[in-house]
Amino acid sequence: MKLRTILVAAAASLLASCSSGENAVIDLNVPGAGSKEIVLSKLQVNTIAVVDTLKLDASGNARGKVEVKADDPDFFYLSYNQKRLASLLLKGGDKVKVSVDTLGGGLTVTGSDESLRLLEIEKSIYDATAKFDSLSVEIDKALDNNDQQKIMDLQVEMSKFFVKYKRGALAQMMKEPASLSNIMLLYQKFSEDIPLFGDVHDLVYFRSIHDSLKNTLPNSKYVRALKDDVDKYQKAFEFSNKMNLAGELAFPEIEMADIKGQNRKMSELLGKPFILVFWTSTIDQQKMFNHDLKDLYAKYNPKGLEIYQVSADVDKTQWATVVREQALPWINVCDGRGTSTVALNTYAVAQLPTLILFDKEGNIVAKNIFDKAALDRELGKLSY
Repeated sequence: MKLRTILVAAAASLLASCSSGENAVIDLNVPGAGSKEIVLSKLQVNTIAVVDTLKLDASGNARGKVEVKADDPDFFYLSYNQKRLASLLLKGGDKVKVSVDTLGGGLTVTGSDESLRLLEIEKSIYDATAKFDSLSVEIDKALDNNDQQKIMDLQVEMSKFFVKYKRGALAQMMKEPASLSNIMLLYQKFSEDIPLFGDVHDLVYFRSIHDSLKNTLPNSKYVRALKDDVDKYQKAFEFSNKMNLAGELAFPEIEMADIKGQNRKMSELLGKPFILVFWTSTIDQQKMFNHDLKDLYAKYNPKGLEIYQVSADVDKTQWATVVREQALPWINVCDGRGTSTVALNTYAVAQLPTLILFDKEGNIVAKNIFDKAALDRELGKLSY
């Protein structure tokens, strides 16, 4: 009898844990909105659908439960009178508390770090969009008045703002690359024809975020959709960026500053076998790959092997810190321009890391070999 009681209790506990992993609970408080109804909606990749209506009690409190898997988070929205009050990024097992007034003011959220980060990102998007729209209105006025100098000044201001904001957004994403909230920044648009990350070379960022997310959320519908877009952009990128290595110099030149501020040309390495690596210091897996490179460098550098490593970081301080912490002995360069770095365009870099192995004449002999043993074999074949 005692054993049966234990088994029943264990089964009940298991069912409860399984159930909580498939649901998230929202405790909502809307002061001064007693007996009102709050609409709960859910983002379904490309559309938003109503999933429930929460009836507030006389004190403005309500509890809602949404179906969501622990390994497949979803975006949810609370609205009143067609005005969005709060955005939430929830996974199964979350128990979140939300307090907000009917105008969206005084918003507080506890119990979901991803929701807090989403709110932070949405605020930056809102502020940036407001600034961009304001400049657009001013440009329209200048156009109406045919004020060419004003038009030029405003366009320069808008361009500077766009670049500065994009760099900030990139830094924000790379700070937590495995956060699903990054999706909102990746697909942000100032207008239908002005996406924040719309340049063909921004594929590097889409791929970096996808590679981070696929490890933590492999079953997420958003990660799968992101992978589809990465594949699509990859094909377009390869079509428009065929690398031509014909000419006097077997490879396109790269000249950038190293951590000491000294300009280093890749052509310095001609006459020796060398590896060209494009990377970012913000991704742990790429920093781990540096350990493999250090082992191979120690083995083959005495014979003449060199490495020229180009960073796609925007934070040069962080990049330099990682280079020093890892004690990377080869040439490491960065200009802080991210995917705007000319070298990424020149070499049609569509993923990070990208590795290109050159012989001592400057001819490409292998690409993207990230398995240590396989790369060791290729290096062993080279003439030094």
